[in-house]
Amino acid sequence: MSNFITNVLKLVSGSVASQILSILLIPIISRIYSPDDFGIFQLFMSLSGILVIVSTFSYQFAIMLPKTEEDAANVTSICTVLVILTSILTGIIVFLIPVNLDNIFKTPGISIYLPLLPLIIFLNGMFFVQNYWLSRKTRFGVIAGSRVSNTLTTKILQIGFAKSSVTPLGLIGGYVAGYAFADLFMLKGVKKDLQVFKKVSIKRMKEMAIQYKHFPLFSSWSSIANTISPQVPAFLLAYFYTTSVVGHFSLANQVVNLPMGIVGSAIGQVFFQKVSEVRNGNGEGDMKTIVGEVYNKLISIGLFPMILLIILGEQIFTFVFGSEWGVAGTYVKILVPWIFLVFLSSPITTLYNVFEKQKVWLTFSIALLVSRVIALVIGGSRGSPEFALALYSFTGAVFWLWNNAYLLGLAGISKRESINVLAKYSIISLVVSTPLILIKLISSSFYTIMFVAAIVTIIYYAVALHEDPMFKKMFSSFLVKVKNRN
Repeated sequence: MSNFITNVLKLVSGSVASQILSILLIPIISRIYSPDDFGIFQLFMSLSGILVIVSTFSYQFAIMLPKTEEDAANVTSICTVLVILTSILTGIIVFLIPVNLDNIFKTPGISIYLPLLPLIIFLNGMFFVQNYWLSRKTRFGVIAGSRVSNTLTTKILQIGFAKSSVTPLGLIGGYVAGYAFADLFMLKGVKKDLQVFKKVSIKRMKEMAIQYKHFPLFSSWSSIANTISPQVPAFLLAYFYTTSVVGHFSLANQVVNLPMGIVGSAIGQVFFQKVSEVRNGNGEGDMKTIVGEVYNKLISIGLFPMILLIILGEQIFTFVFGSEWGVAGTYVKILVPWIFLVFLSSPITTLYNVFEKQKVWLTFSIALLVSRVIALVIGGSRGSPEFALALYSFTGAVFWLWNNAYLLGLAGISKRESINVLAKYSIISLVVSTPLILIKLISSSFYTIMFVAAIVTIIYYAVALHEDPMFKKMFSSFLVKVKNRN
């Protein structure tokens, strides 16, 4: 477990500075670009995100599994070839069969950015492929550095491009450049393994493709469905409402997922590498202990910020991002239950691959996607954006609750055990946040409210540290690493 904590800290500590700076830059970006600009940018990301997932046919998940480095290199090469072919095919389709999405999704101007799709598919796809290879090699410091490069390049160039023209191209251009710099950073780490990749052969690639065929047959469709699910709101909100609504949703989603992703994605990558070793009989510890520790940490770390967003959503967004973004704060409050449960599940969903339960994952993913589409269509046809997002959030919460219970069960953790932990930190959160709720009722001063919010946050995490020795160890190790760097 000590190695697990060390690797998580490499990713977290390496990303914290860039993520904090990114969060600080978002208010600048939100004052430069309009909600409509963000709406078109979100639609572009949604399209590219779906195509990127298709590009590898989910073979990237198999990179961790081979016992030999040579076989893993062959799987990595399969992914690279598939990404290149998908990028080329997308370019041909965009060039020969231009689709006018402007009329379909009521988004004037989005079609002119489609030629950038092949480029971002290649860059983003290679980001995934290199990410999993480096995770297998436990070079989490390189991965952390690539995230720093990605985040800073994206945000800085999005601001820089606005000096010449404030259009969605500035947001999209920064997004593309961020992945380009991140890929170059990762490539430095991958170069150390050139001798292994020289042993790659077409024959062995075919054998590996057949051996891990369950990934494209099942996992790829699951990945596609789960990629489309969070992208569905962008398309349907644009169809039923306006790009401005999509822009508010985009900012709400981005702001919440950015800090939550620091911990969630870092733990998820190290978790997958660790449980794969344990499953193969090469790692220390048992599956139940590892999964239980990770799940408990995610609850204790992520629950209280969600409570704060429910209490202060509109005030925070209006103050930080400008008066026109208050609606995004309302959307955050609606989406919090779903976002929190996805945060809890993000690392442990890799257990579907570890336990070879791809068929269950596929069934779950398709059912989730269908439910989200139905929820948004009903909401969009009969109510306001808030009503549509409330149905979307509710269906997501129901499905991810089942998902988490099922995966914990695979690891031998009962529903009662997981509920007890969630109930424990929910009670702590509600008790600690009571002064904040009272202050909000009697005071209209934003600074007073935020001062109390800061105090209760410190109190909550002090209690969390006291209640969880392992969390305390992680926090102490992080402080030591920061001190040594300074």
